Amino acid sequence: MPNRAALVVSPGEIEITEIEIGPPREREVILRMEAAGVCATDYKVAAGRHGPRMSRFPMLLGHEGAGVVEEVGPGVTHLKVGDRVATGCRVQCGACSMCRRNDPRRCRDSSPRAPQVTLASDGSAVEVPMGLGMYAERIAVDAMATFPVSEGMPMTSASLLGCAVMTGAGAVFNIAKVWPGATTAVIGCGGIGLSAVQGARIANASKVIAVDLSDQKLEWARALGATDVVNAASEDPVEAVRRITGGVGVDFSFEAVGAKVCVEQCIGMLAHGGTATLIGGNQPGVMASFDPAAFSRSALTLQNTHGGGGIPAHDFPVLDSLYQQGSLDLDYMVTHTVPLTQAEQGFRNLEAGSAIRTVVVPD
Repeated sequence: MPNRAALVVSPGEIEITEIEIGPPREREVILRMEAAGVCATDYKVAAGRHGPRMSRFPMLLGHEGAGVVEEVGPGVTHLKVGDRVATGCRVQCGACSMCRRNDPRRCRDSSPRAPQVTLASDGSAVEVPMGLGMYAERIAVDAMATFPVSEGMPMTSASLLGCAVMTGAGAVFNIAKVWPGATTAVIGCGGIGLSAVQGARIANASKVIAVDLSDQKLEWARALGATDVVNAASEDPVEAVRRITGGVGVDFSFEAVGAKVCVEQCIGMLAHGGTATLIGGNQPGVMASFDPAAFSRSALTLQNTHGGGGIPAHDFPVLDSLYQQGSLDLDYMVTHTVPLTQAEQGFRNLEAGSAIRTVVVPD
């Protein structure tokens, strides 16, 4: 089945190329892509800046998206042709030590099964590093990463569920388990950080403090529920958070950047008994410094999350319901749309910091 895709052919270089996908395998469906979000992880992989994921070219990216089911493979019972669906970047394996302990949100091998994709020109293999490959007109996807969304949700908004929202809001709901009245701070107000801001608001946190270097991103955070904002370019964010909280610090902090200094700030702004959750993808070998005695003295907790511990089968219906109730604003987060043939513009928007989420749509 030939169709066009935006392939990364060398670090940072994208070409629109014909690809081939076969019929759906066991537990696969064929989707007609309607929308695919441009995540910073896609950008880092495309630029060759994400460790082992920069390996083989050409590669097909796009790990959050939405589409319409066109074919259903053997063994798929929860989807049918014509369903409007979103896709998620995590599928629990069911076999690792964490899954066997009934803790699937910490699954050790949670990537969707990658589709088989080849170049239409010569049949050579196309790498799909994150298992979904939504920057294509049609693609086979793991059915367990794919679940229906409500008719009232635009596909551009639905495309954000599978990574940005499931990761950021999931870090609040599933990993930190923020309680009503808690004080929170989120460092980094991209798509994932702003989803964490929304999650903290929905969890009825009494303080939702957004921290970033960009006034534009802080304005977005205000619009999505931040009670206070801190521009870390003009003031020390740890001191600012402590000032806002009357010298106490926050119960929960979230780091959504993936930078050494932000990790240290995330820990430094905690109140006694506070929990810091690292969401950002920190590069291997980058070392952060902190005082271990402070963890004992102040009963602190440091934890990490991959994808917000997301389980699409569990989380998509919850997030969909929150959207329908008007609590979760996905439409506001779609600041730009670009056609598939201009997918590279999404990466330029990330470089410029001009978008919450750019969404790739069909031409």
